[in-house]
Amino acid sequence: MGNLVGMFLGAWFRPWATMDAIRAEGYTETPGGGGIAGLLSNIRKYMMFVIVMGLISGIVTAAVGMFVPPAGAAGTRAYVWLAVLIVPLVSFIGSFLGALIIWALVDGLLSGKMSGYGLSYKLIAVLAAFSPISAAVAPIPAIGQYLAIALNVWATVVMIIGIIAVRKTGVVRTWVVCGVLFAFLFLLGVFARIAAQRQFAGGGPGLELGTETGAAGDNLDQQLEDLANQGQAPAGQPAPKAPGK
Repeated sequence: MGNLVGMFLGAWFRPWATMDAIRAEGYTETPGGGGIAGLLSNIRKYMMFVIVMGLISGIVTAAVGMFVPPAGAAGTRAYVWLAVLIVPLVSFIGSFLGALIIWALVDGLLSGKMSGYGLSYKLIAVLAAFSPISAAVAPIPAIGQYLAIALNVWATVVMIIGIIAVRKTGVVRTWVVCGVLFAFLFLLGVFARIAAQRQFAGGGPGLELGTETGAAGDNLDQQLEDLANQGQAPAGQPAPKAPGK
């Protein structure tokens, strides 16, 4: 646990020293050398760090949700504790996908070689240190989302500096390539989160369209029923004429 606390504090207060430590630690991955078992053994500490940070983020999210339930969830606060399971799982899976992106970007485009996935995973795992704080500040009224965005931007800066320090890539090229890619991924994540929140709250375009369509269908049925009732005039009375005739 001491190592995990040190990684958390290092990511926040000594990010450059943390990246230098990863560079000094290195990674001796070679094609066919150890396979999946060797990879997992090499990054085990970092996987644990991602899981622990995800678990803390899930607990924070659930605790905040108990007092400030998401829109559309009133009366069902118990469900927010699912975040304790969902957030670590998503963080764990996302860490491997993020490492895959960094691996393909750095080793493929910036360095011209396809090795070192484990080292890329170590780089991406350090960013998990920012997730608990982001989960804590995001619900703050008025400024929470802006604080969370600022944290994400700072995490991106730490990642780019880490890539330069650990992988020894060109400074300008790394900033340009990684900056454009991470900005795109960040915006994609923002749009996905907004869409998910709208769908969850029942306010998404698709749900609204379905509601409006259902209401229009009910109104049309009612109008047809009224016309039919009007057409069935009592005996001895003429049926009402259609409007305009």
